[in-house]
Amino acid sequence: MHRRGLLGAIALSAPAIRNAAAQPAPDRWPNREMQLVTGFGPGGGTDLIARAIAAHMERALGVSVVVRNTPGAGGTLGPGRIAQAKPDGYTFGLVGFSALVVAPLTMDLPYKPWESFDFLAVTSELRIGIPVGPSLPHVKTMADFIAEGRKRPLTIASTNPGSAVSFFDLARLTGMQITYVQISSITEAATQVAGGHIDSYTGTSEMIGLIKGGNLRMLASASVDRWPEFPEVPTLIELGHETATRQLIIWAGPAGMPVAIRDRLEAALLDAARDPEVLARQKAASIAPRPLGRAETMALIQEVRPGVEAALVASGMARKRG
Repeated sequence: MHRRGLLGAIALSAPAIRNAAAQPAPDRWPNREMQLVTGFGPGGGTDLIARAIAAHMERALGVSVVVRNTPGAGGTLGPGRIAQAKPDGYTFGLVGFSALVVAPLTMDLPYKPWESFDFLAVTSELRIGIPVGPSLPHVKTMADFIAEGRKRPLTIASTNPGSAVSFFDLARLTGMQITYVQISSITEAATQVAGGHIDSYTGTSEMIGLIKGGNLRMLASASVDRWPEFPEVPTLIELGHETATRQLIIWAGPAGMPVAIRDRLEAALLDAARDPEVLARQKAASIAPRPLGRAETMALIQEVRPGVEAALVASGMARKRG
């Protein structure tokens, strides 16, 4: 009996021993290649940030940090890949605000937004502008834009509903009409507006050259601040419309990372976010620096979340539940 009990105790303890062995020792982390996952393709603002952060972390941590672009499913494939990874600190990446707040209202997900991740930091925020082109030759101001939208539905494009929150809010607040078009590429959206096929879209840094070249006109900043490239263009809030679209660059790893490693990852991300070279690359793409630690990140997400959810429900973009 004693021998059987001893063998049983050893068998029961084996999983705990294996799990303990599987956890990396914080003082030895990192000692091999790391994976930085982003849910968007090469070339956009999020990719620029991912590669700038990865380059800095390679120098600071002394290991390779490989960017894994995982586009598709409205930006949810990347977060799904992060959520399913081992929580050992070797896989982390960008979990967009839309993947946390918008996607749960519009689709089934391979992860649980508030349970599948250990959130780490915010480093940056993509600016959003409201541009128009040849389809609205007489529209010079936001007042003109709203007046036109009261006469007929205006076609609005974005890669996901979360980046179009201010358009949905404007429709609710002003009575203008919009027809929302989800498009696969922000570059394609810019081309469609510049060609006169769509009335407006959620412009990011790709529109700077188009505006300076006279192909588009920027009516307002939909972000919380003005664009440095267009300091004369006011924000929607400054124009009296209480709305702003927040495109936070949120970083996370899979839930269950050792606290010491999670804290080191947070510190490495914030160190990278404040690096002069990273800041210069972001500035060139009109990406706003927003270095926030884990606690501040969680507080900001919860502050912004209710307004985004309300805008999507009011717009009819949220799927019916129950």
